[in-house]
Amino acid sequence: MSKWARRGILLLLTTAWLGIAGHAHAAAVGAFLGLGREGISGDAPPSTTYLGAIGGIAGLQGEIALTDGIALSVQPMFSQRRTTLTTATFSGETTHDLKLDYVSVPVVLKFSAARGRTYVAGGLDLGFLQTAKITGNGLDEDIKDGFHPTDLGALVGFGVVFPIGGPNLTTEIRYVQGLTDLSKTPASAVDPAASSDLPDRFHSGGWQLTAGILFPFGKH
Repeated sequence: MSKWARRGILLLLTTAWLGIAGHAHAAAVGAFLGLGREGISGDAPPSTTYLGAIGGIAGLQGEIALTDGIALSVQPMFSQRRTTLTTATFSGETTHDLKLDYVSVPVVLKFSAARGRTYVAGGLDLGFLQTAKITGNGLDEDIKDGFHPTDLGALVGFGVVFPIGGPNLTTEIRYVQGLTDLSKTPASAVDPAASSDLPDRFHSGGWQLTAGILFPFGKH
């Protein structure tokens, strides 16, 4: 993890500590489900294109108000990141599917607007790789050894809150951009059959759409 990325995480945690230590604030806990279209990008091999595919998202969320209109949210979740890799050849096209599963912990600052009915969000997403496979055209290979075990990303989002009595329903769209190189070993060193599709350096990135529920408690 780069020095500036570590400083970003430290800044978020310091902001949270100052807000929590100074006052007793409202808090909320809940869960969410969603879909992501998160692919990879990088120095693509010749005649190869990447296209993000749909994967599932499921997680928990907890937040605490730091000030009026600003809340810190921690959102441990499981996400599927899918990419279709298409390579043009003399005989046509070959297509492989890259399947990455992550457990990640986004740490997010939420800035409310419209009397708490909408918000914008920004923060960092620290992911831990669980599985990495490439399939298609006779391939079904585990290539996890070719990836770094962690992935740090920056995120921005926009959300809408729907009060339904006690709890609040939420929906959010966000973009996550990977900040670290995912490749630990050139693809050809892990599986020669995959070397025509995977670059030696690449990052993750893409969109997430989630819907969830939050149960508030504490001082309001």
